Amino acid sequence: MKKKNLFQVVISILTLLVVFIGPVRTVFAADDIDPKVVDVTINKRIWDEGQTPKDIQNTGEIMDFGGRALNGSEFTVYDVTEKYYELIKNSDQKTAIAAIQSDAESVAPTYANKVDAKVTAGDGQATFSNLTIKNDANQYNVYLFVETKTPNDITVTKRAVPIVLAMPIYKLDATQKPTDVINTNIQLYPKNETAKDTKEFSNAGNFSNVTINGQDFANVTTGDILNYKLTVNIPANIGDPNAVQSFKIHDKPSDGLALVTNTITVGALTSGTDYTVSYANGGFTVDLNLTSENVKALAGKKLQLTYDMKLTAEVNPDQLQSNKASVEINNSAEQEIEPPKPVGTGGYQFVKKDAQTGKTLKGAEFVVTNEDQTKFAEFTTNSKNEYVFSKWVDSKTLATKIVSDDSGSIKVIGLTNGNYVLNETKTPSSDYVILKDGTIKFTVEHGKYATSELDVANTPKGLLPSTGGSGIYAFLILGASMMIGAYIWFKKFRGQAEV
Repeated sequence: MKKKNLFQVVISILTLLVVFIGPVRTVFAADDIDPKVVDVTINKRIWDEGQTPKDIQNTGEIMDFGGRALNGSEFTVYDVTEKYYELIKNSDQKTAIAAIQSDAESVAPTYANKVDAKVTAGDGQATFSNLTIKNDANQYNVYLFVETKTPNDITVTKRAVPIVLAMPIYKLDATQKPTDVINTNIQLYPKNETAKDTKEFSNAGNFSNVTINGQDFANVTTGDILNYKLTVNIPANIGDPNAVQSFKIHDKPSDGLALVTNTITVGALTSGTDYTVSYANGGFTVDLNLTSENVKALAGKKLQLTYDMKLTAEVNPDQLQSNKASVEINNSAEQEIEPPKPVGTGGYQFVKKDAQTGKTLKGAEFVVTNEDQTKFAEFTTNSKNEYVFSKWVDSKTLATKIVSDDSGSIKVIGLTNGNYVLNETKTPSSDYVILKDGTIKFTVEHGKYATSELDVANTPKGLLPSTGGSGIYAFLILGASMMIGAYIWFKKFRGQAEV
């Protein structure tokens, strides 16, 4: 009898070495017990990627197991007693338990009879009450605990290893040696791991970094292509339709950014087969096809998306542009991904005027150059009648001629911080003196577009007295007539006086 009790003690020790990412969990039965039922409490803990500790001995009692409590995780307990005893007939307990765990790695096997399901709450706990120690055939029950669902607000990349618990479980003393007291309130600590989704501005190093009011941003133009990389962690249970019914990846740029057409790549997956893409507001949504074998193979792995963005023609030069992304599981609240460094551009406004009267002038033409006047700007226009920078060209003849509008206004946007030159190529009319190249210098600074306004004044050509022309002959004829009339009058008046 002592040998038999010793065997039961050994079995209890093995049972309580329950760890949930690692080796086989060994939990065996004993004879002649007094309690009929036990409670089993799941204490769900989660760690960040790479922080999950190595296997920790579970005592069956309340422990400080580390990690963070995880709520919203569903555990289902199954009765696998019949299969367990079938397996140990020609094997041993460890082998039988390992086989059941392997069968339950993705979903519970068909031979597992569901007993109950609970969702962790509060401090990451779920308690299964009144689990019977023996069945009607007087066999010690064997239970399988499977994490059947993970929360939708966090991506679980490593879920809890299935737990096989064979009754009864004995308490341990202070030295971790088994006692003769059956544990009727068993505490289990299954472990999960999560990984951080990331978004990178891949070619940010190609642009100048600017800091304004403590905010760093990449200084870009409306002609620049911005490369982004999104790394998303795929749930470990992506292949279980009971756990994951949808998985979507969203990219939502601010109003001044938009996706460059046909630049999205989604790992090695194939569009239309492994995923679909929808577009909205300059961004996109990738919806994974959960029936795809390629998608299922990503369980617990990382999926990398790459794509390009650029500033839109309607961008507000005084606002920084950000590019946000998120993951949405089962159409629940989106998991926001920390956005990368924002981008910013700038612009400048001019008003063409008469230097003497201050009257605004329409139709004056200009080109914009860099500071040393070796590059010339090409522009497009937007709905606000702004000239939107496109690219630099090497010839003045290839540059875009920007023209003052009805109010004399000229607005250019999409330039990086720096010094530029506005050179006049045509005056509003031939009555004005054209400005010499290099006369109008201006400085672009992000955040000052709305308040920037430079008067570009043209001096009218001087007015000289008129000479020649048909009008003078009338004055000459009139003058001659008056002189002849005066002479006749004088002669007549003199003759009368002599008589």
